Amino acid sequence: MQIQQQNSFTPNFTAIHIANSKNIIKNVETKIKVYELDAKNDRPFLIRLPDKINMQNLMPDLSQQEYSRWNEMLEYAVDNSLKNDRITLLAASDNKPCGIAVFLPGKNKFHLDCICTWPIKFGKKVTLAGTTLFKHMFEIFQNSKAEKIKLEAITNGPFDTVSKYKKLGFIELGWKDDHEILMETNKPRVQNTLKRLNNLIFTEEIPNSHKENLCETFDITL
Repeated sequence: MQIQQQNSFTPNFTAIHIANSKNIIKNVETKIKVYELDAKNDRPFLIRLPDKINMQNLMPDLSQQEYSRWNEMLEYAVDNSLKNDRITLLAASDNKPCGIAVFLPGKNKFHLDCICTWPIKFGKKVTLAGTTLFKHMFEIFQNSKAEKIKLEAITNGPFDTVSKYKKLGFIELGWKDDHEILMETNKPRVQNTLKRLNNLIFTEEIPNSHKENLCETFDITL
């Protein structure tokens, strides 16, 4: 089902289309569009997004605890995306959202609140969806005066986030609590990571990007 403007529950979605990305892994090409959302104008869409993604249908092999933890991550991402000081990036493949990243850009450091991805087809993740979002955050970071990016990696979720973040140049700083590890990266490590990602993910930035009304074409029923 596609979103229809005439439906009373239809969320507005006038995101800024900022880039097109493509990766080719094992001769399979995956195209991902990246949008920047607005906390005020896209609030209805963001609030309804968690209810439109049924992870138990998409990834049936996860445990109940893993489903619950994943849902908590998505809700946390959405909660932070509604704050005016955050930047929210949405990844989409085949006109379906497949990931969200929310971060706080600061003068001296960035803080990643949450990054969360999900499949758009039964049992099949979108290749490098999360990495694509990281790449765009890294590019925004490199164009800023900030020197570090910090995050908290959860250890009780459905995926090994610590190992993934290490591959992206983050280092461990220590435990925040029983299920979260503080991690950070800096300008030199991000620069090295981007060099590697540029050979893996091919990105076309959208010049003079503007808001696109996707209410009639963006499919959020997965």
